[in-house]
Amino acid sequence: MYRTSNQAYGSAVVTRNKEQMSQKTYDVDPIRIGIENIGNTCYINSMLQCLFNTPAISTAMKQYKDNKNSTELFKQFYKIWFSIQAGIEPEHNDIIQFKKLMNQHKEFDNFNQQDCIEFFHVFLDFVNTAFLTQPFFGQLTYQINCQNCNNSSKQTEQFINLSIYIQQSCRLSQLLSDYFKPEQLNSQEKCKKCQKTSPLLRRTNLSATPMVLVIQLKRYDSRQARSNNTIEIEQNLILKGFCDQSPQYKLYAVINHQGYSIQSGHYTCLIKGKDCWYNFNDQRVSEYSNKVVDDELLKSQNSYVLFYQRQ
Repeated sequence: MYRTSNQAYGSAVVTRNKEQMSQKTYDVDPIRIGIENIGNTCYINSMLQCLFNTPAISTAMKQYKDNKNSTELFKQFYKIWFSIQAGIEPEHNDIIQFKKLMNQHKEFDNFNQQDCIEFFHVFLDFVNTAFLTQPFFGQLTYQINCQNCNNSSKQTEQFINLSIYIQQSCRLSQLLSDYFKPEQLNSQEKCKKCQKTSPLLRRTNLSATPMVLVIQLKRYDSRQARSNNTIEIEQNLILKGFCDQSPQYKLYAVINHQGYSIQSGHYTCLIKGKDCWYNFNDQRVSEYSNKVVDDELLKSQNSYVLFYQRQ
């Protein structure tokens, strides 16, 4: 899971206006324009298509006026988005320039295959534009209890996505329930109240829900061994039992990954349209029926990043 402090991304973590909070999923088709792969950049293309089709971001981009304080990376991001909105495939030089600006981060200063979720984190950090980051921010609260005297302490952390390991075939909602299960910690520290060393119990609560819930399904372990367990991905999620309320979320985008490791293989993405889904495979865009995608999501082996819009 990616974590950030309150100071990260400028003021993005502290302000959300009512218009942004009310953004719903699209009831229209995404613009079906692909993006050229300039050398193992499918991980960038797939993530950009998901960002372009995030309702709050798309709305804000349409209202954007050139700002001299905008970063060069954001301006290049806007160029690519503007071309797609106009129904024109982004120019080769614009994609090259976007990649050059990403090369400021040493991890991306090459044409190797990269992890699209790492690109997501670094891009939001570099671009430093509030309306791009605000939709994804949520907050976790950890309550730690001494099992001897039940003394408790709390701490909070913000996140832009949840990262969940796949250890068995099950439903996504079960993975989430397991992720938020109380966890016993092995600690050698003395409790500040009873001054005894005893097991600590940590409970995790989703104390602030994001407008867009991004879930990374971690299929690779530290040795890069891939889990092929199937996950049933519900297109409608209700968060219960680990959240202050019971918000409902609807799936609108999926990034799929095929390959033996996260640094190889190929990324594509699915975007929900009005009457069907669209598969974005770099420059190629294909129409998939709802039934085809429904069946695929029932036993998914390649889904890697899921985008849910709060309803």
